Parts: sequence; structure tokens; C-alpha cells
Amino acid sequence: MGKRVRLKPRRGKRRSAGAWWLAGLVVLVLVGGAWAVSRSRQSSVPEASAVAVRGIEHVHGLAVGPANPAILWIGTHGGLIRVTNGQEWMRIGRQGFDMMGFNVHPTEPNVLVTSGHPGPRDPRRNPLGVQVSRDGGQTWQTMALPGEADFHTMTMSKADPRVLYAWNVSGRMGLYRSRDGGRRWEYLGDRGLERVFSLAAHPRDAALVFAGTARGLYVSRDGAESWQSFTSALLSLPITAVEIHPKDPRIAYVYAAKPDLGLLRTTDGGNRWTPVGFVLGQRDAVGNLALDPSDPQVIYFATFGGDLYRSPDGGMRREQWVSGGQVVVP
Repeated sequence: MGKRVRLKPRRGKRRSAGAWWLAGLVVLVLVGGAWAVSRSRQSSVPEASAVAVRGIEHVHGLAVGPANPAILWIGTHGGLIRVTNGQEWMRIGRQGFDMMGFNVHPTEPNVLVTSGHPGPRDPRRNPLGVQVSRDGGQTWQTMALPGEADFHTMTMSKADPRVLYAWNVSGRMGLYRSRDGGRRWEYLGDRGLERVFSLAAHPRDAALVFAGTARGLYVSRDGAESWQSFTSALLSLPITAVEIHPKDPRIAYVYAAKPDLGLLRTTDGGNRWTPVGFVLGQRDAVGNLALDPSDPQVIYFATFGGDLYRSPDGGMRREQWVSGGQVVVP
């Protein structure tokens, strides 16, 4: 199980992150972004609603089907991928585009929400703002902020799907909040946060949201109005991914970019965290997490470097599904 890290939620004074890791992570993300832009200008999606694939572009979002946990949705730099039982890999929709901040509605499984950038021969404004699909990814419509918002992370509250939080990296950068399902957005500024990698809303309290940042794990209990450091043990460490189980909020995962930590799991709401033994070192980190709503032991995680894993036991054992962008499961 690895050593236990005891965390006591507190309001702490932030300290600077380790420059050696943060510098490497910034380079990694920038290189990944440059690679992604290059790919978007070179590739196109076949004119069909569902096409089998054996390779996927850079992963920007993961979600387990809320009505069917056999389905894993993957928002990628080149469009939407639907994986069924780990065996059937299909690109969905006729037009591929860069899907940042990808989410699946918790009670309407055919409703998908994302942000990002247009794909090849795509006439929509760049950045895309907020896009919505109501037919499982076959077609998409602009819902808000075209040409204004590039939400690199976005989370939809399972307690109240009308509430969404997002971090914009284009134009008016910083936190945004919607209280009507994504149609209208309030600009909140940075609220003291720096380089937000991941946002996760609590499944039972729409005003409670967590942020994985370059300076640690932060929490807001008032709908993103104010933020405090959640734990002293993870203070000043880059937290590149955070996710809370949709049915049991005592269970959550974060990726702490530190050589002796890596993927961490809590089963008591964050009082104690246990490293599960998955550490990627200085060259890569987990960027996206997804938890199976029907089984708290089953998790999926994707790395900035193009790998995707499934774990049946909370991260201890791992089945690699994608390696460097290529599907490797039979």
C-alpha cells in the first residue's frame, strides 16, 4: 500500500513549488500543446459518425458513462473517442476538434460539454468557448463565449448540473462560473490561484469545489468565491489532476508531481492520503482522472505523455490501454 501521508485541512501560507519539477512540467505542457496544434492542422476525421481507431491524440478529458460504466469517453485533441469494455475504440462525430475541459452530464448521458479549438476546415471561431452535444457527440452546438474562452479544465457539479466551474487560458484568463448549465458565465478572476491544472466539484455540495494547481491542492466552500489550501502535506506541490468519486465523496484521487508521491488515494475525505505506487518522475504526470460510479475501486488515468491506464483496485494494479497514443489492449 505504500506509506501514509496524514493531511490536516488548514488555511496555510503558500510556499514556492520546487523549481526543478515545476520547470519540467511547464516545458512538458508547452511541448504537448505545440505538438497538439501541429496535429490539428495535419489530421482530419473521416466523414462518418463512428469510425474504429487504434490510435488517439493527446487526451484532454476522461469520463465514465454515468448510465453505462462499460463506456469510457475520451475528449482528445482530435475529437471524441468512445471506448466500450476496453475493446471497441470508436471516433464519434463527423468533425474532429480539440476538446478541452470535457464533461459528461451526470444524469443525461447523451449530453456532453466541452471547450477547445476548431479542427481542420472548421469555420467556428477560435477558441470555441463552450460547446454542447445532445446526441452523444454526433453533433455539437456553440452554447457560450465563442472566440473568448478556452477552458483547459471544467467541472460540472453532480449535485446540481446547472453549476459549472472552469479555468480559462485565453483572453480574460482565470476562473469562470455558470449557474444555468453553461449558457451564461460569470468571470471571477484568479481568486489567488495560479496555474490551475484540474477542477473537481463535490458530488453532494455544488458550492464545494477543488482545484489542483502548481502550488498545491486548494478548496473553495463558497462556489469559487474564495480559496484556501486544503492540506499542508500537499502544499507547494504541483497537483496536476484531482477527481472525487461521484457516489462516495470520501474517496478521491490526486496526482502529486513529486518523486515519492505520484498518484494518491484517500478514503476518508482527505484526512489521510496513501500513495498507490504510480510515480512518473520528472518527465511526465497524470493529467486526467475518471472514476467508475458503480465501483469506487475502478479508475482511469491519462498522462500528458500519451499513456492511458485502467486500474481495477484503486490504482495498485494497472492495465495499460494506450501507450504513446497507440491503443495496446487486445
